[in-house]
Amino acid sequence: MQVHSHRWIVYLLIFVAALTFRLNVAHYLANDDPDDGRAYAQLARNLLEQGVFSVDTEPPYNPTLIRLPGYPLFLASVYAIFGHGNNEAVRLVQALIDTATCVLVALIACNWTSDMRRRRASAMAAFVLAAMCPFTTIYVATILTETLTIFLMTALTLTATYALKAETNKAAHAWWAAAGLCAVLAVLMRPDSGLFAAGAGVTLVLVGLLQRRGRTSVEATANEHGWAQKLWHVSTRGFVFSLIFALILTPWAWRNWRLFHVFQPLAPAHGEMPDEFVPRGYNLWLRTWIDDGRYVGPMLWALDDQPIKLEQIPERAFDSGEEKARVAALLEQYNHPPNTQETDAAANDKANSSSATDDEQAADETDEDQSSDEDTQSSDEPDEQSDEAEQTAHADVEMTPTVDAGFAEIARARMSRAPLRFYFWLPLKRAAALWFDTHSQYYPFGGELFPLAELDHETHQQIWLPLFALLTWAYTLLGLAGAWCLWRDKTGAGWRWLLLAALLTLPRLIFISTLENPEPRYVVEIFPLLAALGGIAWGRIIFSVRLKNWPTRPIR
Repeated sequence: MQVHSHRWIVYLLIFVAALTFRLNVAHYLANDDPDDGRAYAQLARNLLEQGVFSVDTEPPYNPTLIRLPGYPLFLASVYAIFGHGNNEAVRLVQALIDTATCVLVALIACNWTSDMRRRRASAMAAFVLAAMCPFTTIYVATILTETLTIFLMTALTLTATYALKAETNKAAHAWWAAAGLCAVLAVLMRPDSGLFAAGAGVTLVLVGLLQRRGRTSVEATANEHGWAQKLWHVSTRGFVFSLIFALILTPWAWRNWRLFHVFQPLAPAHGEMPDEFVPRGYNLWLRTWIDDGRYVGPMLWALDDQPIKLEQIPERAFDSGEEKARVAALLEQYNHPPNTQETDAAANDKANSSSATDDEQAADETDEDQSSDEDTQSSDEPDEQSDEAEQTAHADVEMTPTVDAGFAEIARARMSRAPLRFYFWLPLKRAAALWFDTHSQYYPFGGELFPLAELDHETHQQIWLPLFALLTWAYTLLGLAGAWCLWRDKTGAGWRWLLLAALLTLPRLIFISTLENPEPRYVVEIFPLLAALGGIAWGRIIFSVRLKNWPTRPIR
């Protein structure tokens, strides 16, 4: 009894340490910079103050569908309790939720470990790995969907695990209903979470149909009655899972149909309103060469806001000099649309006029001290006027349908010349860049590890970025080791969990690698599963010698 009490004290201390770590990150590394975060906060405030789902900051507060309602509703709930716009409270709540995610990871590792005597070690190791993971922890300090999405994805994994282990049909249906709830809530946070739901659903079907030996009373009965009984169990459980998913998503889809007359059960892929122009040709062209997230900001997020210079584009984006010239011509049209040339000329004339006036004023000064001051001012103000003219020109850039069509033509030509590059090598490079990133975004030292000569020593990037890169490799190798342990599981139960983990992670990585905006933050949801798998491997390593000659007891 005393040993049991001491054990729970240790568990509590580790939990408090994990929570303290997150509370400190939430407080000292608070980050309100992401534009998505400001949009979510505005949606939440408008829900509370105007009673409308809108991103507008002033009347008439037009409704929108460019974001799903899950995270804004969460923000609105926190604002309603702790005060409108109280992002500090949001971060503290997210710190609690992320700590709870660590508990779920421990439960997953415990349930995926077949040997009863290794379960506690696997759970503890998985909790520690999840608790110390800096890649997911940083998002408690942001006003972004990642923390809640990670929690719900982990909850989906755990409920699906319990559903696959259920002893009775009633329990299986209840757990699959819970899994459907977690899946749809995750989708209401981020639309790409539908891949998690699909992964769980495919696991349900494959495990239900391919299970050879009955490990539970339900499975044993199904095996006795053959494929018909298996198919019935899979169908009913899949129906429950899908029904819960569809019922909760229906009000949002109906609202969009009623207001905008479009069938949109999620959110538009490019965050556009109905009938809003999307430069799909330009996006397709980006997909023919972008293989690293460093180009996403200047080439995509700055579109229609900042000019794009040919020098920003690497040489691999062109197959020939002729193609480069065509891109240069299109960028010239984008940077200087025909209807803005007069505006640009007027802005330049204004800058030149201001510069001449400032020079005359500086020449008329006779006092030596004042002359020195005025010379400095006269040398600075023309630059300021030039910057103002340049900003005016920046505001006039436009990706027109004509320019977009030109990029689409170039993109299709590149795809036809090298289909293997477009459909295989580039996604593979993007996937590698996504995964083996430092995942340091939103940290003060965030950035790219290479080239090493450009590391910022003031923020100690030369220390932190290599460390984060090593941590990425460590979690990856531990995850692979855990997958190997499941594959080698002598009880035969491990393949179910390996299949579930694979279907929850690989489709997401593959899908994100096909997009024109491969941002590393889109794959941080995978790290909790790596922590669970790593905990299984760690637990096996710790007890490998001790348990070598002990009989293995299968889990039920």
